[in-house]
Amino acid sequence: MRRFAAVLAAATLAACQTPCPAPQSSSTQSRFACEDGSEINVTFTTAPEAVLVQEEGYTALSLPARIAGSGYRYVDGAAELRGRGARVVWTRPGALETVCQQIP
Repeated sequence: MRRFAAVLAAATLAACQTPCPAPQSSSTQSRFACEDGSEINVTFTTAPEAVLVQEEGYTALSLPARIAGSGYRYVDGAAELRGRGARVVWTRPGALETVCQQIP
């Protein structure tokens, strides 16, 4: 009986030291039409949780995820993308925020 308990304890400790698998990264792309006439392409990624916002005529911006009360929020400096579902609010550095709707 003691031998069984010792083997069980050793197996349990060995299981605790097995490394966890790395989180798998995935991405989702969406296009949005904005009220100011612009269109943005957004790539949402996991591991790390971030977005890449591409807008014609501007440098692509990578924004890390931030805590949001509801929905989602990504911020880096003066650039911010926040929203819920198919509606986002996009603020590009040096510009006013604009409301954008996902293009199906």
